[in-house]
Amino acid sequence: MTRMRRLIVSTVIGAVAVVGLVYARTANARAVALTAQDYTQITELYARLYQGSDLRETDVWLSNFADDGVFSFPDGKEVAGKKALREWREKSFGGKTGDSKRRHWTSGVTLTPMPDGAAKGRAYWLQLDVGAKQPVVQASGYFDDLFVKTSDGWKFKRHGVRGDEGR
Repeated sequence: MTRMRRLIVSTVIGAVAVVGLVYARTANARAVALTAQDYTQITELYARLYQGSDLRETDVWLSNFADDGVFSFPDGKEVAGKKALREWREKSFGGKTGDSKRRHWTSGVTLTPMPDGAAKGRAYWLQLDVGAKQPVVQASGYFDDLFVKTSDGWKFKRHGVRGDEGR
């Protein structure tokens, strides 16, 4: 009996492992491919987000987030939801409007479709100070992002900013 139980338990464990492996592979295979239009729309989100930031245009900046979007800072703090994002962004502008004399430069964008129709993204960024005669790099890092397709097009579900400082 003991030998038979071991055989049954081993068979069940093996079957569960095989089913799990097959499910994981087919779930990844079910990820809907991103179209060229998807790539363009998502890449433009980076441009609009940081033009909104650099030119202190709260509505432009905010328009790139889903209603439940999250902005994640390098220190791990987060701001979630459109209302909180607007309040944070307006506070960060300190009542100032117009050109901040800052420029964010994004490159190396990679996008990965997800099985649920979302997309993961990663990109490099530089922040330049253009207030003097010669632009100066102030900071650099990369973004870890999650995008969702809404009725208004692609939006940031989560925008994670990671800095290179202290590395």
